[in-house]
Amino acid sequence: MSKFARTAILILGLLLIWQAFNPKENGISSDDIILKTDSEIAIGNDVIVEIQNNRETAVTFPSNCPQNPLRVEQYLNGEWGKISGETSGVCEVANITIEPGESYMLSYAPWNADLFNEKGKYRVSLDLSLEEKEKSYTTEVTVGSPGLFRKIGRELFYKPILNTLIFLIAKLPAKDLGWGIILLTILVKLLLLAPNHKALKAQKQMQKVQPQLDALKLKYKDNPQKLAEETMKIWQKHKVNPMSSCLPMLIQFPVLIALFYVVKDGLQHINPELLYASLKNFDPSLINPNFLGMIDLTKVNILMLPITIGLLQFAHMKITLGKAAASQDPKSPMPMMNKTMLYVMPVMITVFTASLPAAVGFYWGTSTLFGIGQQIAVNRND
Repeated sequence: MSKFARTAILILGLLLIWQAFNPKENGISSDDIILKTDSEIAIGNDVIVEIQNNRETAVTFPSNCPQNPLRVEQYLNGEWGKISGETSGVCEVANITIEPGESYMLSYAPWNADLFNEKGKYRVSLDLSLEEKEKSYTTEVTVGSPGLFRKIGRELFYKPILNTLIFLIAKLPAKDLGWGIILLTILVKLLLLAPNHKALKAQKQMQKVQPQLDALKLKYKDNPQKLAEETMKIWQKHKVNPMSSCLPMLIQFPVLIALFYVVKDGLQHINPELLYASLKNFDPSLINPNFLGMIDLTKVNILMLPITIGLLQFAHMKITLGKAAASQDPKSPMPMMNKTMLYVMPVMITVFTASLPAAVGFYWGTSTLFGIGQQIAVNRND
């Protein structure tokens, strides 16, 4: 498969990830305080409530630890009924204060299994006494059964990625999320080392036979059937499988999606039901999200990290194309495609990185750096 086709697959995958990363939010608007949640979630997913304070003064409310912090109601038999949960894990003990113009992300992970373990409609309310008046601010969320693909993704990717990352972080002296992601990336790349190496060799072989394929396209431009037959002969003669270079790339997508959902709401509150038995006693509040004191990997970084990742992607593509690009027939559309993607792809990666939690970009950058080293090794042995 051509470099352009692989890049197209990557772009399509990133677009799918982009859609998955932007769920619809539900919130009942108010002039001074707004509560937001995802309008629909699957059983087992954590409910996250964003509280936006648009007032000119700070808002403070009790955490109620170990009880759930906000009032939760379930809609049953045509009416709302209050439900309660209690956690034995880590939760905010002090009062919660939201400064003017700021928002607070309240994770219900410690209470999720107690409160949102059934299908149905739920209402989360913040009750406050403001200017000697009682006010309630409300948002609703519908909990449904997870689909088959969601179940498979959770068991095959999300839980293994989450537990592996927590295990690695727990073993680090500083409980550093950044180093945990680096170790996770190296582990994933080592597991994929053999198929990746095979894919890179297949890619180099495709580059070598590309001039022959370009000649066939000119020779049989009016005979698609003959073109397909002759192309297949060349692939068989040189033992080239155009699809072999796609598998490692496709495997990266579930890992990226799983990592996104692991870090998108922070790691300070983790649903104990998602952890393996040996990790259930780990205190997630110990995790340090600030890598080298410069980047909070649970938040979006719109400048330093995206630019760095974009440059790494450019270097990777430059090394990957190598001398083959220069040796191709300039009349062929392939050199133009490669040159276009050489500059377009890094820009797209930069934009995606600037719109996602920094941990996802950090994983991609570490993976790209590893890939550069592997590509250099393949080029030297060529």
